[in-house]
Amino acid sequence: MAYILLTALFLILATFFFTKLLKSNLNLGLYNSKREPTLPPVEKAWPLVGAIFMLIKDPLNLIKKNYQKHGSVFTIKVLGQNVTMLIGPEVSSHFYTAPESEISLGVLLNKLVVSMFGQNVAYGAPAEIRRQQFQFLKKGLSPQKLRYYVGQTLEEAQDYLSKWQDCGTVDLMHELQCLVTLSCARCMFGYNVRENLSEDVSSLICDLGGGLSPISLLWPNFPIPAHYRRDRAKAKLNDIFSNIINSRKSSLRSEEDLLQTLIQSEYTDGNYNTNEQVVGLSTSILLASKHSAGMTAVWTGAYLLQNKAFFPKVLEEQKELLHRHGSKIDFDILGEMDVLHRCIKEAIRLGSSAIITARYCRKAFTVTTKEGKEYLIPEGHIVATPPTIANRLDYVYKDLERYDPDRYLSIEEKEMASQPFSNLSFGGGRHLCPGEAFAYINLKTIWSYLLRNFELDLASPFPEGKWNGKDKLLVRYKRRQLSI
Repeated sequence: MAYILLTALFLILATFFFTKLLKSNLNLGLYNSKREPTLPPVEKAWPLVGAIFMLIKDPLNLIKKNYQKHGSVFTIKVLGQNVTMLIGPEVSSHFYTAPESEISLGVLLNKLVVSMFGQNVAYGAPAEIRRQQFQFLKKGLSPQKLRYYVGQTLEEAQDYLSKWQDCGTVDLMHELQCLVTLSCARCMFGYNVRENLSEDVSSLICDLGGGLSPISLLWPNFPIPAHYRRDRAKAKLNDIFSNIINSRKSSLRSEEDLLQTLIQSEYTDGNYNTNEQVVGLSTSILLASKHSAGMTAVWTGAYLLQNKAFFPKVLEEQKELLHRHGSKIDFDILGEMDVLHRCIKEAIRLGSSAIITARYCRKAFTVTTKEGKEYLIPEGHIVATPPTIANRLDYVYKDLERYDPDRYLSIEEKEMASQPFSNLSFGGGRHLCPGEAFAYINLKTIWSYLLRNFELDLASPFPEGKWNGKDKLLVRYKRRQLSI
């Protein structure tokens, strides 16, 4: 009898534990064809502070190491905040295409943008105001406007480069950043604005850009020297542009430029931009031109002058255009510069200045890696992607560190590189930069004029990695007319 009772008890217990185990396995998806997504792997870090010190010191190295260790999706902790990295086109789609209600740039950037450009400007404004402001910017960068801007950029290049001697050595870093900033001011804000700007404005824009860093993203008012310089530059730029805007308004003069568009554009509620909003939008554009287009102009020169295979090709293209069109440079002729366009595109890929682009996750979503792993990104995480690394993925670009503008002619590689979110130099999806076409127009005009009128040769070592803001790119030059 005791034996029967013990056997019965054993069977009951065995059934109980087996049922528990089966239920547990079903929950884990071991007996279900559809596995539940897991959370991204979390990199170990110091309690409380997390990876903050590495994020400040060397964010690129921090991301690279974790990408090699964990793959395309992983989480790092920064002062208690989960920051989840998404690297590669397969996991970036939702990041760039989701609506503001799910993936918010405004929630994350509001304080940062206000610290740099003021209230109610871009991501420092409510979503509806921001949407309309971006429409104003697109209107000021329409194809019709771009045709007009070519002539303005060419005149600015001729005037600025006329100050060079017949031969000598210049710091191309300084020269091109200044030229791009001033030509942008001329195109976007008119000749009167350009005349009221000096090269000092370029340095002010540089100080303002000091507010763009990983630490600024999390704590835009943290008491560090870069933020003090940013605040001083913001105040000085506000004074300069306010005077220009008031002068434009009082003269009742209308110009064909972006400034006029920003002044005259009307919101759906019948209001117009305040002076503060016009100043904020204007300085944000100048910052983008210097920080992105300016650095791209420098990288284009560095790669072309260092690369003996492609420099002759761009010269030959310019000779052919001179033969067909004479010395004329306009919107249509720029469209024929395929070689120069590819050279600039490849320089942008390798020299992308954006280290991290981040958003705030307001609604959980899942991503699937190229290996088929599915991860759940929880609400409340900061999600980020690093364009500098995303533009250098070995399964997208062959020989990824090599400067090769002709890679865009290869059918196989062209297909890979043209996939959505495989090149993030100008963002993507809902957040595609509205100034991409203007950037190419501006850079092709400036470099066409340089190639046609100067012999150029590197006088300093090719810059490996990123410029630290103090390095120079010395170039020897000699005036000459490119011979047909």
